[in-house]
Amino acid sequence: MDVEEMLDRLGAVIGPPLEGVVRVPWELGAEETGLQLPSDYRAFADRYGSVSISNELHIYTPSAVPGPDVRQPLGFEGFLYNTTEPYGYCAWLAECYRDGDYDECPHPLFPAEGGLLKWGNNSNSDHFFWLMRGPDPDRWPVAAKFHSMRDWDLFEGGFLEFLLATVTEQYPYHDDVVPGGLEQDGDGRSYRQRGDWSEQLR
Repeated sequence: MDVEEMLDRLGAVIGPPLEGVVRVPWELGAEETGLQLPSDYRAFADRYGSVSISNELHIYTPSAVPGPDVRQPLGFEGFLYNTTEPYGYCAWLAECYRDGDYDECPHPLFPAEGGLLKWGNNSNSDHFFWLMRGPDPDRWPVAAKFHSMRDWDLFEGGFLEFLLATVTEQYPYHDDVVPGGLEQDGDGRSYRQRGDWSEQLR
C-alpha cells in the first residue's frame, strides 16, 4: 500500500484534513539538522499538520511559531527538542539506557546512532518514537513505550502503518495508544488540529 492510499484510508477513519494546512519546508530541515524524516510522516504532516486524535494521541510536527515551553526552539530544532530536552522524560530514558537499565529503555536516544526519535505521546504518558535503525528513514520501525505497563513494543512498520493499524484496531495495543478509542467531533472528525508549520493553533 503506497503513502497516498494509506492517507486516504486514514482519512476515511479519522476524517478529512482541514483546508489550508501549510506545508513544512522539509528541504530546510535536511539542511539545518542533517536529518530527513520518513516520507510517510512528511506526507501526513503536509496533509494534516500537528494533530491530537480523540484528544488522546498527540502527533508533533515542526512549527515556525513558539510553543508554550519558552525554552523550546522553533522549526526543526524544536521538533528534535521533544527528544533532546535536557530535563524531560526522554532525558530520563537516555539516563536509564546509559546506566544499563535496558528494561526501562532498551535503545539509546537521538542523536546516538540507531537511537530513538520521538514523534508523539498520549494522555497516559505513553511515548512514541522511530527507532532510527539504518540510514533509510523509510525503514525505521515505530517503538512504543507504554509507561503504565513499563513495557516497550516494537512495531515493524512505519509511522503511517502504525497509525492506520491503531485507528482501525488492528494493532494489539490500540486501546493503549488511543485510550477510550476514537471519538468524533461535530464535524465528523476524530482529531483536533494543534497547528501546522505556520500556526500554533487554528
